Formats: sequence, structure tokens, C-alpha cells
Amino acid sequence: MTAGRPATRRPSRARRRVSGRNLVGAMLSWPALALFAAFAIYPGLRVFYLSLFDYSLTAPPTFVGPANFTFLAEDPRFREALLNSLVYTVGTYVPAVALALVLALALSRKLRGSGWVRLLYFLPVATSWVAISVVWRLVLHPDGLLNQTFGLDVNWLTSSAAATWALVIMGIWKETGFFLILFLAGLSRLPPEVYEAAQTDGANAWQSFWRITFPLLKPITAICSVMGIIRGLQAFSPQVVLTDGSFGTEVVNLFVYKTAFENARMGRASAVAVFMFLVLVAVTLLQLRAFRREDR
Repeated sequence: MTAGRPATRRPSRARRRVSGRNLVGAMLSWPALALFAAFAIYPGLRVFYLSLFDYSLTAPPTFVGPANFTFLAEDPRFREALLNSLVYTVGTYVPAVALALVLALALSRKLRGSGWVRLLYFLPVATSWVAISVVWRLVLHPDGLLNQTFGLDVNWLTSSAAATWALVIMGIWKETGFFLILFLAGLSRLPPEVYEAAQTDGANAWQSFWRITFPLLKPITAICSVMGIIRGLQAFSPQVVLTDGSFGTEVVNLFVYKTAFENARMGRASAVAVFMFLVLVAVTLLQLRAFRREDR
């Protein structure tokens, strides 16, 4: 009986210690959770609420139901902004992901100077969009580096035919490094035994890539595709700094900003935000489901 008493007391003391630690952890996390609720959850719910009202910042909100969404379906300016966002997303992030994969395959080999090359590609990612856009404003000037280097005479930022592609070129240059890091992380975890077996069976470089590397990188490719769509449809800063949405470069986020703060139509701007949130959720789920089907 005496030998069994310590065994019954120790678990109770251990439980008390664990519960005490959990209580301390919960108390320490409350300030962060409160800030997250105040500045993330509440504004998000407020956007859903305002999307059902006609609100102009100068008068009390008036309930209009789905009228804001009906207006957006009939607004040609919103449809154009949505099309511009899709063009920018596809034109920027499809080449950026493909180029990042090619560079990752080249830099995954331990060559002299590969670390410096990785750093050079990641520097644009660590720099803000505003700073990058200011620098590229000089590059895209009619007398700037791009025209002077290739002997061109193009008004990149004041032409409807060139402004979109100027933003795409800048976006590829900046965003490639982001996906490059993801692919390099994925390549570093691939088992070398699989490649040794493939070489033994006589597989060449292309067969090893298509049959081994690319299938094993599908989770990373899924992450890159989802992140690319999210980052593309949320584009805002380069369009504001370089063109202010002129010459066919007004994207959805810029449309939301102008609708809310220039036209003082907060309800319509909130409806756009809700619509884009639902679109991003739907596209993300469809992409993940498609990749899961391919893995089966």
C-alpha cells in the first residue's frame, strides 16, 4: 500500500503542471489573439456585412441586399478590371513558376558561386513592391535601360499595348526568386537513391526529370500554383506606382480602392472584396483537388 502511493500522486502532480503551463500559455496568447481578432477577423466580418448595404462614409448604411453584387455583374469597368487581373496573373506567374523550376534544377547542383546566384534571385523578393516599382519606373522610361539595351522605342508606361506587359515583365523579375526558394527546398529533400536506381536502369536526364523529379515535386508545384494565383489576384502596388490603373492596367484591388475611397461607395467595394474572397477560396480548393487526383 505504501509503495503504491507515490505512483498515484505523481500523475496528479504532472497533470497539475501541464494544466498550469496550459493556463500560462493561454494567458500569454490572449493579447496576440485579441489583436488578431480586432485587426483581422472583425474587419473581414465587417466587409461581409457592408457588402449588403449602400454606404458612402457620409451617411448611415442603407440595406440593399444583393444589389451591390447585381451592380458588379453589370458593371463593364469591374469586368475589365477582373480581366486585367487574370491577364496579369497568368502572364506573370505561369512564366515565373516555370522559370523558377528551371533555375532550381540548375542551382540544385553544388557548383561554385551558386549560393551568390541564389542570393541575387532572392533580393527582389525581400524588397518591397513600392521600391521595386520606383526603380522599374526608371528602367521602363522611354530613355531608360530597357529601351537603350535592346534598341527599342516603346512607351512602356503610357501605351495601352505595352503597359500591361511592362508590369508582367517586372512581376516575373521580382517573383521568380520566391518560387525558386520553394523549389530548391523541395529538391533538397528528394531521395538520391531513386536517381541512382534510374541511372542504373539507363534513364537519361529528361526521363529522370519527367518520371521522378516532377512527380515528386507535385506538392511544391501545387503550393506554387496556389500562391501564384493568390499573389496575382491581390496585385495592387505596381499598378498604383507605375500607371495608377491607366492604359488598361486597373486590376481588381485597385478597383476596390478607387470605388471605396475615391467614389465613396464602401458597399460596392466590400461586395468586390467578398466576391474575390470566394473566388480565391474556390480556385484554391479546385487546384488542391486536381493535384490530389493526379497523385492517386
